[in-house]
Amino acid sequence: MFRCVVVLLLATLAFSGEVRYDCMRFVEEGLAKDPQLAESKHATEEKKNKLAALTSEVILPTFYVSTMVGPAPGLKESVDNWGDTVDVYDFTRMGPFWGVEGKFIQPLNFGQYRSGKKALEADLKQKTMAVEQEIHKKDVELQTYYYNYLLAKEMQKLAADAQKRVDDAYEKLEEALDDDDPNVSQMDLLNLKAKMYSVKEGVTDAELGMKRIQLAIRFSLALPEGDTFEAEDTCLTARPEPLPTLDDVRDHTIKYHPELKQLAAGLDARKLQMDLAEAKLAPEFFIMGKFEYVKSWAGNRKVMVKNAFAEDAVNKLSGYIGVGLRYRLNFWKDWAAFRAARTEYRGLQMKEDYAAIGLVAKAEEQYYQTVAAKEKMDALRESLRASDAILKGAAMQYDLDKSKTGDLVSAYTQNVSLQKDYYFAVCKYNVEFAQLVSRMGMSLKEFHQEYMGK
Repeated sequence: MFRCVVVLLLATLAFSGEVRYDCMRFVEEGLAKDPQLAESKHATEEKKNKLAALTSEVILPTFYVSTMVGPAPGLKESVDNWGDTVDVYDFTRMGPFWGVEGKFIQPLNFGQYRSGKKALEADLKQKTMAVEQEIHKKDVELQTYYYNYLLAKEMQKLAADAQKRVDDAYEKLEEALDDDDPNVSQMDLLNLKAKMYSVKEGVTDAELGMKRIQLAIRFSLALPEGDTFEAEDTCLTARPEPLPTLDDVRDHTIKYHPELKQLAAGLDARKLQMDLAEAKLAPEFFIMGKFEYVKSWAGNRKVMVKNAFAEDAVNKLSGYIGVGLRYRLNFWKDWAAFRAARTEYRGLQMKEDYAAIGLVAKAEEQYYQTVAAKEKMDALRESLRASDAILKGAAMQYDLDKSKTGDLVSAYTQNVSLQKDYYFAVCKYNVEFAQLVSRMGMSLKEFHQEYMGK
């Protein structure tokens, strides 16, 4: 029985593990395993297949050869009503026959093909840029998970430390009361008990926050049952990436933003669709050829069997090749398609006039928010240093005079509150920075390559 338990424990340990990533690796893994992004990327593959299908139809889109074998009736001579000798079918003398037929059509409107191909290429680029926008949004979401995870860890540590300190102070007060210390009263103990609820509440909130963020991370990384995530960063600190200047934010937004690239691709696609609809108003030229050959060995055909190309009611040899012209008489349908493409094109042109200005304005707004978040974080860091000094002074006074319990608890409560605010400010700055990179039209990986050379 003991052996079975050991084997089961070892098997459990073998199939469970700890996944440890830094922020960059966490984002890359999350992007690689996101099912919605995979679905969006699959849509681009469908458009690539359409483009490949169009390319494959350039040369002989219609070209086939069919063949058939089977029984055929024989022939016999007969005199018709006008006294002429003619061949008629003789179903008493059946025999085999073999036939082959081939046909091809080669369009000559290569201008339409080029316009259609370029329109599909522009449409593919448009879809690719739409996927790029989804990647940037997911990029920010994953970074938010990562830094919220570090925040939850800090809150756990903070809550555990607060619980430990309050428990220690409570034990010391009880010992002092048991020893009839004149500097300690029952009121001090009651005041400390009143503070314990907020501490326990903090512990509960920290545990809940960690469970919620672990669920989100498990889904994002598609972790198997038994695996857990652990960040390589041991504590929550401000991001190491340099904050870009406002001019860099403006320039990079215009240069990199996928929405602008998507709009440009959309304009190209609509312009080409308009050209294609206009081209369809003209006649279409093509080359077409057909060949048909049937040979039978049935009935009275001794002479004809020797001649492979002799023709009769069954045997056949025919074909043609020539240049054709096709014109759609319901031209109003193509004219309506042209007008629709022209309307869409003009609408996108109007959007182009203000799209860049709007996106740059959003990026600037995000820059100001990021700077403000950094300033608040720095201000809280300075306040926290001052609070640490106050707490040390209150602890020294408490060691000298146990009646200073209230001052110590007040100083510690203020310090814990400032630590909490500081870590929330650090997390907010890190997330605002991620939003800024996204507003600039860049992923975290692209930002590192541009600004940090890696």
